[in-house]
Amino acid sequence: MLVPMKVDYGVRTLVYLAQQDESEFTSTSDIARAQHIPEPYLLRICSELQKSGLIESRRGPQGGHKLAKASDEISVSDVVNSVDYSLAPIDCVEEPDGCRLSGACSQRELWSDVEMMLLEHLSKVRISELMNQQMSMAPAAPVKTTF
Repeated sequence: MLVPMKVDYGVRTLVYLAQQDESEFTSTSDIARAQHIPEPYLLRICSELQKSGLIESRRGPQGGHKLAKASDEISVSDVVNSVDYSLAPIDCVEEPDGCRLSGACSQRELWSDVEMMLLEHLSKVRISELMNQQMSMAPAAPVKTTF
């Protein structure tokens, strides 16, 4: 099973924002450059993260994005719900009408259970945990400083 790119980029964005000064907005271009995310795609993801209340966004020269909540209040499943809505390992879990066998298929329930277990686990993983792990693994990510 592959994690959708929108989920990966959404999590990376939130982890990066969690490392920044919480009172400052970080520009989309700074996030895109640091996280190797195409900026137009990042704008769409940030729009979805903002609509779900995970980030605040502001336009203009001093604009950008920042976390709307503390990083320990945001789970990875919050990101999934914001940008992708599903981690179903196969299509028939979300769209049973698309499969001729879904009405009488023992595997559909299995894959549905897998998705539920995955989402349950991801609801326990906090952005703050990932940020701490990231900071301990790699050289310090560039953090904006104001003078």
